[in-house]
Amino acid sequence: MESAVWRGESPASEVAIQQLLSNSGIALPAAYLNHLRCSNGGEGDLSIEPYWVSFWKAEEVVELNRSYEVAQNIPGFFGFGSNGGGELLAFKVSDSEPFPIYRVPFIVMAQEDAVLIAQDFETFQGTLMAFKTNDQ
Repeated sequence: MESAVWRGESPASEVAIQQLLSNSGIALPAAYLNHLRCSNGGEGDLSIEPYWVSFWKAEEVVELNRSYEVAQNIPGFFGFGSNGGGELLAFKVSDSEPFPIYRVPFIVMAQEDAVLIAQDFETFQGTLMAFKTNDQ
């Protein structure tokens, strides 16, 4: 079996994380914030669809949500990355915590096309193939 890919980035600064929290106005999951503290951005293989994740940097998350008009197109969602192609990866922040993770096509971004991929960020993070053990 080939080894899984993970291309991490340098950790996010606490200033960047606090600005993300302040500018988003959302109590983002601790597991997600801890992920940013380890890798601010990065990309790698997933064991579930969409099989690849490309995390946005803490400094870019709010602006990318604005640019993609996430709040207007799919109210109640907040993007944190993509599959490196045509799908947004987002928290459904209108649900109660822990926020479930969905994938949503960028074109045409519509709530009815949102597909649940993980119950929370910890479960999602567990699908990062590079962090799985090789005893499977």
